[in-house]
Amino acid sequence: MHSVIVGSGPAAAAAVLALESDIAHQITVVDIGERLDEPAAAAVARLAGEPPERWDTGDRELISAQPAKLADAALPEKRTFGSDYPFADRGQQRGLAVPSGGNTAPVSGALGGFSNVWGAQLMPFSPATFTRWPFGWSEIEPHYRAVLGEVPLAGEDDDYARAIPLLEPRAPLPPVAARSRAVLARYARHRAAINAAGTIVGKARLAFAAADCVRCGLCMTGCPYELIYSARHTIDRFVRSGRVKYLDRILVTSVEQPPDGSPSVHGTDLGTGRQVTVDADRVFLAAGGLGTTRIVLNSLTRRPQRLDLNESMQFLVPFVSRRNTGDPRAEDAFTLNQVNLLLEFDDEAYTTSQIHLYPYNPAFADALPRMLPRALHRAVLGRVTAGLGYLPSWESPELRLEVGPPREAGLPDVAIRRVSDERPPMLRAVLRRLAKLGPKLDLHPVLPMVRRSGPGKSYHFGGTFAHGSGSDLLGRVGDWPDVHLLDGSVLPSIPSTTFTFTVMAKAHRIATEAGHG
Repeated sequence: MHSVIVGSGPAAAAAVLALESDIAHQITVVDIGERLDEPAAAAVARLAGEPPERWDTGDRELISAQPAKLADAALPEKRTFGSDYPFADRGQQRGLAVPSGGNTAPVSGALGGFSNVWGAQLMPFSPATFTRWPFGWSEIEPHYRAVLGEVPLAGEDDDYARAIPLLEPRAPLPPVAARSRAVLARYARHRAAINAAGTIVGKARLAFAAADCVRCGLCMTGCPYELIYSARHTIDRFVRSGRVKYLDRILVTSVEQPPDGSPSVHGTDLGTGRQVTVDADRVFLAAGGLGTTRIVLNSLTRRPQRLDLNESMQFLVPFVSRRNTGDPRAEDAFTLNQVNLLLEFDDEAYTTSQIHLYPYNPAFADALPRMLPRALHRAVLGRVTAGLGYLPSWESPELRLEVGPPREAGLPDVAIRRVSDERPPMLRAVLRRLAKLGPKLDLHPVLPMVRRSGPGKSYHFGGTFAHGSGSDLLGRVGDWPDVHLLDGSVLPSIPSTTFTFTVMAKAHRIATEAGHG
């Protein structure tokens, strides 16, 4: 059995995990495979071999570039080890039109995909989510646990587990910042009133090896010790062992499967420009919600002209606190998300809004007004928290894909359009609740500074070929019995809680069941 996986992000890594134990499976990953440039990679290797106090200043500066500001964007674009390679266009974004302020780089060509720059939040969807899906929590829970056999989980048993199962954390978080400690202490003091208002506060759950963290402060720009999980780790490990064959520098543009025949993958060799075909017994498409969608649209003989696109809308809420917890730049804290707020709008944790709280990272200081005297930075930074929030897809602005004609070489033109109000009513309800909670948590939202991210900016999108409508439960569309869609393209809905863990669990379920079929 020869299984070909297109892409190398989290869904692809989960498929490898599902298939690799069966020695009858030959596994090939076909990918664009963009990597960190050699000077930066060499600097990372040097830093990884030394404790932070012995790091070369030049190496540290090279690999710790802060996120870059983009026109029309509420949030800057992240960098990993000083590079924008996860966002580089090698043909996978060409022909994709987005509205003003939308995500111009929603498909990654990097080995590991956007897991090279993600926030590492690792949380399943609530069990209530699956009561609306064509399969239930009991069917996906074993696959969440299987993913945790590969991906480290740092998390703690707290009130969050009432709504979102904890599953199997490997370690507690490292010590959190003073601002985070203050929020948690005030929550403990006012828990009953805050819970009665439909809100839960808990520590973050993160995909990183917390027990080995040295708190060097570079979490948001790339951990030199590779403690934050990336799908690249899984793919590289199995390529090194010889279990996976890796074909890079290939832009996949279509798939096909003739009646009574086997499937094949077609693409362009980015080095030579020649057309490439890879034959398979099964094909698993894991090129991301929009990447996979465009490959499928280029391949179907009867294809839609329009598709609905679901997104969990993202928004940024700055908070200020009355109490100053001191200059955070003097703390040895990790800079990933530390505390979350879950705002519930029903009794089953189905319709929720989740807010990730970031007490400090160096980008905060860069964002302060230039006219603010540097002597006042301590007073300001000791009171500031950034909240990155999400709404569920069914309460977010509606999006649609308008599809151009197929192409023999390259991917079809696709335009993302807004088809509903970009100011959803639920966002107003969320902000009102945050304002009421402000005095209890000493987190006061600065409402005039709330910013909505443009379409696709959350990276939590998909549903173009959702299970039960656009695809079957094994992610199959059209007349291809042995071609399976694995990623966000088949999600029936997208809650406000974190995205990647469910994408991996669902991909593991499909690859496991298809591989044994």
